[in-house]
Amino acid sequence: MSPATTPNPSRILADSSRTGSFTAPRFLLVALLLTVCAVAADQFAATILHSTSPLWAATACLLLVWRRGNVAASSGDPPFEISLQIGRVAAFFALHGGIVSFARSLSGAFQSSSGAANFQGTLLAAGKLSVLVPTLILFPLSTWRKIPAIYFPEAIAGLVVLLTFFPSRILHSAWPWYGQALGRFVHAVSRVFVSNLAYLADSNPTLSGPELDVTIVPECSGINGLELFDYLFGVVALLDWNRLRKDRTLLVYFAGLLAMLFGNAIRIISFVVFGNHGYSESISRFHISAGWIFFSAVFLVYLSMTYGWMVSKRDPVIPIPKKPSKFSDVTSRN
Repeated sequence: MSPATTPNPSRILADSSRTGSFTAPRFLLVALLLTVCAVAADQFAATILHSTSPLWAATACLLLVWRRGNVAASSGDPPFEISLQIGRVAAFFALHGGIVSFARSLSGAFQSSSGAANFQGTLLAAGKLSVLVPTLILFPLSTWRKIPAIYFPEAIAGLVVLLTFFPSRILHSAWPWYGQALGRFVHAVSRVFVSNLAYLADSNPTLSGPELDVTIVPECSGINGLELFDYLFGVVALLDWNRLRKDRTLLVYFAGLLAMLFGNAIRIISFVVFGNHGYSESISRFHISAGWIFFSAVFLVYLSMTYGWMVSKRDPVIPIPKKPSKFSDVTSRN
């Protein structure tokens, strides 16, 4: 057999994990499950800690690690398995209790700043991520060095979910300049099809036409489309996680967020154009419900264009010739 046709051991290992022949390490699944339950309990115990980002990030890591299964650090190492120590688990719950007690003591001073786009609001938002810190106590440093090396794609996916899923705060903070950029783009395109279309610059820009005036409010920023994209893309990634090229999937995800924002601009342009050409009543009545249909269609079109590029191609299975045994040699000589 020539070197060019020698099977790649790492590919064989990856293919075996795709077939489900390994199960995910129980210690890691238990740790992630404890994190999900503790984060949810913290938010019930102290409402000031309420945030979907840590909960979704921990849940995403749990599901993706379970979906991938148990793999080795390299082709020569066996899958690793350790046990959780009772003392570390007790310290984990004690630290969560301390975070809840501290948050409840500060709830009166910071409750009014929750969701606000100021320094205190930003500080509070960062503090809500502290509920993930106790998970570091569950394993020693040597284990934490090994886990990201093996489950690096899942760790990156959890970080992406933590920072980008349901980015209502980001869009709310960026609305003063993003709203103007969106309004001027919609006006520049719509004026080609609508004569005498005026643009009124305001915190919520308004496009005034001969039959219909369209005001772009923060709810029109495309946040609903981004949330729908996060849900649908997350389902696709979970189902096909072992077949996806992780680097390409990351690029497709961020490009998809931009595609949804661009699709939202096209949606508003259609409101302005059709609303000023005899369909003002229909636009006013169905523009909210029609948005979900529009965003779903944009996602399906985008997925059909990028799915084949995200899915990795497996190396062809090449049969390896078996060496003749001694018994067969004796038989052939006879």
